[in-house]
Amino acid sequence: MSNKLIAYIKGTLVHSCAEYIIVDNKGIGYKVFISPTHQRDLPPVGEEIMVYTYQYVREDKLILYGFKLPDDVALFELLLTVSGIGPKGAFTIAGSIPAAEFYLSVINEDIQNLLKVPGVGKKSARRIILELKEKIEEIKTDLGETALVEKEGVSDIYREVAEALSALGYGQLESQEAVSFLRREGHGDKPLEENLRLALKYLAGI
Repeated sequence: MSNKLIAYIKGTLVHSCAEYIIVDNKGIGYKVFISPTHQRDLPPVGEEIMVYTYQYVREDKLILYGFKLPDDVALFELLLTVSGIGPKGAFTIAGSIPAAEFYLSVINEDIQNLLKVPGVGKKSARRIILELKEKIEEIKTDLGETALVEKEGVSDIYREVAEALSALGYGQLESQEAVSFLRREGHGDKPLEENLRLALKYLAGI
């Protein structure tokens, strides 16, 4: 069971170790588990920090998982829908690969790239692709959008890409940057799936 009541925590970093940090917010110390990748980007103890969170609740335990970006949280939540992947596994994956690169690997069925992620073997990589590829490619369906847009609706294709990226957890600035890239490259006549793939590739820095 999950609880999305705490979307992020902003406060003073008072403690940092290999697995978690403690953030003080108005006299309350929040223990937040973070990934090694996130650990490398932390400010010094005593400085202000903001960390996006996912609150995982079990009968005997409440855990706050911390993430650097909102799209990392979205990836974590998506991974929890894969059979056989629990919060620890999802957290390891989400903290080891940029969300855009992960989505691109799934869409392209790039098992070799997924195998580079800690905790992902051949069986789990195939399961991830099998269970998530359609979800990622059909984000537009959840938004009530059509798969293809005619040439006279070029502006619509960019709007749909921005909406799809937003549904995947990307912020407005990131979506705008990706759409600007697509406009510069003149991809308005391509299907939504192709534009989304190119946008994710751009955001992944590939």
